Order: sequence, then structure tokens, then C-alpha cells
Amino acid sequence: MSEYKEYDNKPASQGIKPWIPLILALIYTISPIDLVPDFIPIVGWLEDALFVIVGGLNGIQNGILDANSSLRTLINFVKWGILIIGGIAILIVVLLVVLVFKTLTK
Repeated sequence: MSEYKEYDNKPASQGIKPWIPLILALIYTISPIDLVPDFIPIVGWLEDALFVIVGGLNGIQNGILDANSSLRTLINFVKWGILIIGGIAILIVVLLVVLVFKTLTK
């Protein structure tokens, strides 16, 4: 018998609760307030897309897949990997843009 008996065959969450991060990400995407403004062409859009992708993966992970699913574990790693790599990429590009503007204004 498994020591994790309470997690065996646990169904996916029901209702809207697992989809709340996706809903919030969509609201954030259409709102005019951003961490990285959309007038910075690629980075602003990438940041919005990053939130929507991670919110969607979170909804799939918690709303569709069973708790003991291997695919759920894989989606969890992909979700966090995208979030970390995307965050680092956005930070690097923003820092490069700031550096370019500072060197051009001197």
C-alpha cells in the first residue's frame, strides 16, 4: 500500500478555482497597466504572453489532469521553466534598453 494513499486517484479540481490565474492573466493583458509597457515592442508583448501561457498551464495542470498524473508533473516543470526563463529574458532586454537609452542621452 502506498504511503501517499490520500493522493492516489485524486480527481482534478472542479469549478473555476484552477482557472483563476488564467482569468487574472487575461485581465492583466487587456489592462493598460503593465510591469513592462507595451510600447516597448517585443518585450511588452512577451511579458503579457508569458503571464497568459503560465496561467493557462496552471489551469490545465490543476483543472484537467488528475493529481497523480505524470503529465501534471511535466506541465509543472514546463510552467516554472517558462516563467523563470521568460522572466530572466525580459529582465535582460529591459536592462539592455535602459543601457542603450542612457548611452544615447549622454
